[in-house]
Amino acid sequence: MNYISSFICKGPKFLKAAYRFFSILIAFLSVFEGYAMGNLSSQPVIQDSTSQSEYSKKLQKIGENGYLQSLEEFEETRIQGIQRAVMADVKSTIQDARMYMASGVDSVRIDRQIEQIKKQREIVLSGVFEDDSVIQSDRNLGVSGAILNELLESAISLKEKIEIRSDELFKLSFKIDSLSAIKEVYRFSKDSVLAASYASKFVLVGKEIEPTFNMLHNTLNSLDKLLARVDGELILLEASIMEIETKRTELNSVLFSKETFGFMGLGFSDLPFKEVIKISNEKEIIAFSLYFQLYGGRIGLMVILVLMLAYFIHNLKVRANEEGLIEGSDNQHLVVKNPLLSALIIIIGFFQFFFPSPPFVFHFFLWMVAGLALTVLFFRFLSRYWLTFWIVVLLVFFISNSINLILIFTKIERILILLLSIIGMVYGSFLFLNDKRAQLKERRILYFVGYMVFMQTLSLIFNLFGSINLSKALLVSGYLGVVAGIILLWTVRLINQVLALASNMYNKPDKKLFFINFDRIGEKVPGIFYFLLGIGWIILVGRNFYTFHLITSNFNNFLNDPRTLGNYDFTINGLFIFLVILVVSVLLSRIVSFFSSDPDVANSPAQRKHISLGSWLLLVQIFIISMGLFLAFAASGIPLDKITIVLGALGVGIGLGLQGLFNNLVSGVIIAFENPVKVGDLIEINGKPGVMKSIGFRSSVVNMFEGASIIIPNGDLLGQQLVNWTMGKGKKVSIVVGVAYGTDLEKASNLIKEMLMNDGRINKQPVPRVLPLLFGDSRIDLEIAFWVTHYLEVPFVKGDIINKVDVLFKKEGIVIPFPQRDIHFRSSFETQKGDFDEDANTGSPEKD
Repeated sequence: MNYISSFICKGPKFLKAAYRFFSILIAFLSVFEGYAMGNLSSQPVIQDSTSQSEYSKKLQKIGENGYLQSLEEFEETRIQGIQRAVMADVKSTIQDARMYMASGVDSVRIDRQIEQIKKQREIVLSGVFEDDSVIQSDRNLGVSGAILNELLESAISLKEKIEIRSDELFKLSFKIDSLSAIKEVYRFSKDSVLAASYASKFVLVGKEIEPTFNMLHNTLNSLDKLLARVDGELILLEASIMEIETKRTELNSVLFSKETFGFMGLGFSDLPFKEVIKISNEKEIIAFSLYFQLYGGRIGLMVILVLMLAYFIHNLKVRANEEGLIEGSDNQHLVVKNPLLSALIIIIGFFQFFFPSPPFVFHFFLWMVAGLALTVLFFRFLSRYWLTFWIVVLLVFFISNSINLILIFTKIERILILLLSIIGMVYGSFLFLNDKRAQLKERRILYFVGYMVFMQTLSLIFNLFGSINLSKALLVSGYLGVVAGIILLWTVRLINQVLALASNMYNKPDKKLFFINFDRIGEKVPGIFYFLLGIGWIILVGRNFYTFHLITSNFNNFLNDPRTLGNYDFTINGLFIFLVILVVSVLLSRIVSFFSSDPDVANSPAQRKHISLGSWLLLVQIFIISMGLFLAFAASGIPLDKITIVLGALGVGIGLGLQGLFNNLVSGVIIAFENPVKVGDLIEINGKPGVMKSIGFRSSVVNMFEGASIIIPNGDLLGQQLVNWTMGKGKKVSIVVGVAYGTDLEKASNLIKEMLMNDGRINKQPVPRVLPLLFGDSRIDLEIAFWVTHYLEVPFVKGDIINKVDVLFKKEGIVIPFPQRDIHFRSSFETQKGDFDEDANTGSPEKD
């Protein structure tokens, strides 16, 4: 029995439970058997209350022992279940920790980035707060502040990355610690065999998780150290930015005051000029590289747009050469002289405004690229005089902006500023005094030349006065204004040329690229483009002055300050973004509709294929407006849940009051998807032909051949019977012609069939037929039936066939009869005589 119980204890749980149950059952049976044997004995046994009480106590004791034993077994089973679950959970958590640490950030690389931020900060701050006797350069403070702001953004990004990493690892560590703190994990079974088995598993799991657990804690400690270093750099960066901003504010508050006395007075750096250039180059390179890292995606997008536009212009050039539209060096064709350079000028001219707060070196690079590209286009296009002007201005612009990259004032720099301001003032004045202005291709350039002369004059005056910072800013602003102005002007002119050339190329029945009606594009760019050009020019020039920076900063603060309306928090910037995105989406939708209206009628299946693209424009418009609405809500931060509640409340009223409107809207979407009728289709409404001009949200427009345009609600367009000639295989034409009796019908039919088969406008399938129709009074009618592909050619083909049949029958001697009647006029006597004769012939009794 002991052997069996030992075996069962080692077996499954259900065997142990069964063994325990049967043991209790056997105990009950043994007690019951003794009691029964006593009652059934042949000798009289006196049953008193004492014996019965002892019997009950034995049963009660057996039951209590069984309950306690079962309870103990249940508790042990519960503990074992918890232990197994904890062990599995610990293993799973350790596995997650391994995977997360394997795919995580590189602590060594982050450490290097922090060290790089520290070194760059030290380079930037060198020469800024050291010597108060040297004239402080506003450019130096501006560049230093911009670099520190970019370093601050990089440090904040690193901190967020480390915090996210640390938080995830801490959660894993906390989960392991919490599992390890469960008391059931450390309770062992009373059964020595089970206790030994669990102890071995406990040791194995501990050995398995120990390396990962130690690595987890080491990683957390390392991340905490990195986070502390980043926080230290953030504190230093923020303090340096505040100090630089304070210094710059103080410097610009006394911008018009003297900074040095005498032309070679005190206040300039004693460092060698090469050393000054080296220090300046280090800072500018840091500024450029950091900005490139932050906005590399936008720079890549700009390059892609340049290549796409260059490819489009190249295609225009190829097609224009094929059609002989760009012979000579006409002003209207300058854009195709070099498609890549033209694309560079156009994209840089507009895309530069999509870079927020760029460093001066970055914009200088873009302007020089665009300026050199424009110089190549100007060769053999401008007159030698104005080409020389542009090269001189671009060269002086390069020198002046290169001087603007120098961040520490020296006496050599002051002399260069003086010379460049004199050159700009004298040369610009000379341009106004000569008579070469008539040779200018773009007269608006003179406004920018006047601005240059004015700014160089002010630069010269303030240089002699001793205000070096203001003199330098005016010098750079003058040359920047004329070069940026010319680049923007020619950006608009080149866009004008692209649109005009595209209008000539794709205003053909064989549109190959996309369905756009270039007739709607004029020869001149709208005035709004020049208005935007002026605003862009003001922004580019204004960025060179600290006052512009203060204005934009205050304006940004005004836009981004949080405001509260009831329970809703918002910013002016959020509302502005909401409106801008909505306006842009509606504008794009209108542009699609504007450039896609008034289609030509399709005259061939190939043309029909391209014109049918116009039917998808409604879906494009719906997609643009829907995405614009979604992006507007998302960008502005307006809570969508509240908007959903409002729309749900209004839904019932809108559904009841605007059923017709929504019916038309849904019908428009169905038309766009199902395509029962497409833009450009030839249709019939109430027996009158017309062309489907456009399919809008609520209604569609049909251009009737009578000259009017009919506006049809989309619901009515789907509800009524609409004849669509374009979707069919053509138009059947029937002509009836009569021939005289006695004509060879087979010969006449064959002649007509041969004539029909030789006409290219008539379909070969179905085969044209000529069949005798009926016997007339004076002729036999022949029915001529054939199919014409294009509905609009039906009257012309029908008239030509009638004319050809008439000529053919005359040539072959076939008579086309016409009805004839003989009319006889008789007198009254002849009438009476005729009546008498008639009566006589009938044998009437009265005449006999």
